[in-house]
Amino acid sequence: MGGTEIFLVEVLVKPGNVITVHVDMPEGISIDECVKISRYLNESLDRDVEDYSLEVSSPGLSGAFKVKQQYEKNLGGDIEVLYADGIKVKGKLQKVSDEGVVLYVQGDDVEIRFEEIKKAKTIISFN
Repeated sequence: MGGTEIFLVEVLVKPGNVITVHVDMPEGISIDECVKISRYLNESLDRDVEDYSLEVSSPGLSGAFKVKQQYEKNLGGDIEVLYADGIKVKGKLQKVSDEGVVLYVQGDDVEIRFEEIKKAKTIISFN
């Protein structure tokens, strides 16, 4: 797919040989891009060996972050983080590094390592 900044979020193989691929791009991914990726993958896989159903889509707005690029895509936005110990915080995503993130929470910068995060997702606001 030459030079396009597409990143893989998740691949799921479900019963009945249903392969679900979630992909995204820093500026968001269109249906047309998903169709191109689906065609590319279909050409690369061999249906003669084993039949399958392929679904390619974006991870959606409300899905939990699974890869670092999803955090980077949401820099400056409001996110919710659930710590592994059950504590939940909401804040503005200030920084993303290889080790973790920095959230601005109630006037303070809070550093959170990726291994401390059980789940993180975008806060959807309809203001």
